[in-house]
Amino acid sequence: MASGDLPIKKIYIDSKFRRKDSVSSSNFKIDLPYTLKLGENTVFYVDDVCVPHTWHTVEQNINDKLYLRLTLNNAHTDYLFTLRSQTYNGSQLASEIDTQIKTGIFVGNALVPTVSYNSQNETISLSVTGFDCKILTDYELKTLTWGGTIPYNINDLQSVNELLSNNENTSTTGTVATPVEFYLNLQPVRNIYLRSPNISSFSTIGCNGESSIIKKIPVTNNYGGMIYSTVTSGSDYLDCSKQTWKTLEFHLLDVNSNYINLHGSNVSFSLVLDKDLN
Repeated sequence: MASGDLPIKKIYIDSKFRRKDSVSSSNFKIDLPYTLKLGENTVFYVDDVCVPHTWHTVEQNINDKLYLRLTLNNAHTDYLFTLRSQTYNGSQLASEIDTQIKTGIFVGNALVPTVSYNSQNETISLSVTGFDCKILTDYELKTLTWGGTIPYNINDLQSVNELLSNNENTSTTGTVATPVEFYLNLQPVRNIYLRSPNISSFSTIGCNGESSIIKKIPVTNNYGGMIYSTVTSGSDYLDCSKQTWKTLEFHLLDVNSNYINLHGSNVSFSLVLDKDLN
């Protein structure tokens, strides 16, 4: 690679300086001070990425819904609970599930749930006195008849199932004698996908067929830390030949195309321009 005839070498991006019509710090536009006209064989890298890990374990309208089915004598009763949006450890998540179920169904009722956390196995177990119980999987929610009074959007389940590793087609049924057990995954966002609809060369393919991804950012730090990502390969570039850049648009999403909620924090990265002389 050689810099060659480039209008500029490096552009520093910070969502703090996004346009006023931007939606958020994970869905924003940046205006350059002047128009850049990029020549033949121009490529770019995304480098120096800094993303604060400020999203919660459970985020409102992303993964805060728990769908519970109780069965007695082959008769089903379905319930939908909404967990509070916040950061949880295993025992806190078990307590929240227990509280929501008790508050939603069993106030003053002898038929109570038991939700417990096992720190050695990183599991949550669930049983309900007098009933068989299960937490419905996403597949079941899309294929089974729902018997609850609260409707849900089949195309936007917002379920807690990934946190509970409840990802099989059919969920396990629990009883008082044998509670249903879930292995916890309290880091549901493993990678952040940086997309751009106007500078991407559309030469990438994401897990769901997306073609505008310009950088996959592994989540390498826990809540409260900073996530860093740099260029790892000389071939990790995208073509931007003959493009004109003035307003640049960026989106930070998870693997399910949900926007990352940075809760007011900002992300920064660099766009490094170069020439592909191969």
